[in-house]
Amino acid sequence: MRGLGWWVRSASACVLALVVAGCSFGNKEPDLSPDRFLVVWAGDADRKQSDFLAVIDADPGSGTYGKVLRTIPVKSSGNEPQDVNSELRFDRRVFATGLLSGRTFVFDLRDPLAGSLAWVDDPKGQRALTAPRAVVTVPGGRVVVACADQQGYRGDALEVLGSPGGLRVLGNDGRFLRDLSAGGGPARGFVVAPSGAAVRPNLNVMVTTNQAHGFTPSTRGDLMPGITVQVWGLPALNLKQTVVLEAGPRGEENLGPRTPRFFRDRPFVLVNTHDGGALYVSDSAQTDTPAFRLVYDFGVGSLPAGAAVTPDDRWYVTALPGVNKVVALDVRDPWKPKEASDLDFDVDPDPNGKGGERQGGPSALAMSLDGMRIAVADYTVDTPAYVLDGDRRVYLLRLDRSTGQLRFDDAFRDENTGEIGVDFNRESWPHGRTGPARPAGLLFVSPARPEGDR
Repeated sequence: MRGLGWWVRSASACVLALVVAGCSFGNKEPDLSPDRFLVVWAGDADRKQSDFLAVIDADPGSGTYGKVLRTIPVKSSGNEPQDVNSELRFDRRVFATGLLSGRTFVFDLRDPLAGSLAWVDDPKGQRALTAPRAVVTVPGGRVVVACADQQGYRGDALEVLGSPGGLRVLGNDGRFLRDLSAGGGPARGFVVAPSGAAVRPNLNVMVTTNQAHGFTPSTRGDLMPGITVQVWGLPALNLKQTVVLEAGPRGEENLGPRTPRFFRDRPFVLVNTHDGGALYVSDSAQTDTPAFRLVYDFGVGSLPAGAAVTPDDRWYVTALPGVNKVVALDVRDPWKPKEASDLDFDVDPDPNGKGGERQGGPSALAMSLDGMRIAVADYTVDTPAYVLDGDRRVYLLRLDRSTGQLRFDDAFRDENTGEIGVDFNRESWPHGRTGPARPAGLLFVSPARPEGDR
């Protein structure tokens, strides 16, 4: 019979193994192994060749840091690649949305260097919702895609407030399950165009933002921004509340809510507003009466886009394509954010390089699991109603977790030009000489561990 000491040692070893592996009971989470690769969802620039997912070496010690190691074409063009899932899934599937085509692409990246296109959800214009944007995973592995518009949306006066978008629900393999309207009830009379999404599983809540109508290819005229955030219950995906963001002193801070991001340990969610150039915060999204407060003004024309919060809930990082910056805020007190640093993207970041101005345009943004690296893509969107280009580069930034200082990772360089940042304006890719591309959604990934090692 084994003694008490054996059981104590065995239990301790088990706990240590779980901590090291980053495992959890119930819904499994990704392990905390180093983020060895960066995947970039990219569109062919002239929309004549296939769009593709690029796998870039993100291991500083590899000897090929910054090299495009593999590309996975999707065998269709003109999708206008938009977002990918904001967090690494345990099954290493990457879901990527095509804004203009309405498609959602599913990549199997258990081994990123041998990754493949596993499935394409192609509505073929036969569903009510379209213009898919943000992608999140909800408990149980299902995928929710925020769809901004109804099929065939043109922007007529009656459509702006009477054609709500909604949520597309996919299985963990990407197969279509159902579409849910985000309209009706308290949402009546508002622009309802789900664009961003964030999930807090332990609070059983999801938040979506209504940035704007008008991302369909049939749109005539300009984007029509919203002013509301919506709160959904999990796991049922029932719409609980539609919350109006109140404007501030400028009278427009609430326009175009874009990217929501939850804290991990405290019940806060932060929402930036693309057209309003501001930041709102709530600590009551999980309650029956959620409320959001304006807490920071990035400025007129700043156009906040991608955003992330560090794992310790201390730093909030967001891209400002309107002023060609990425900024880090100290959010230890979420009601009173303070700027810690910013980086300019419209100048050459290499002091020993060619120097001079660059177009800039940072928009999509992804953070590594440890919160110390941020990937940024210089491109936003090109649709009939709205165009915001950039210089089509992908950069890696380093974040000092003690001070909030941002800096360019000057070791992450283009394999062809030697310049800081990977240039997507190139002629040749691993899948062929298809010419320049536009980088959009980003995600750090690591290979799945063998079954016996989990």
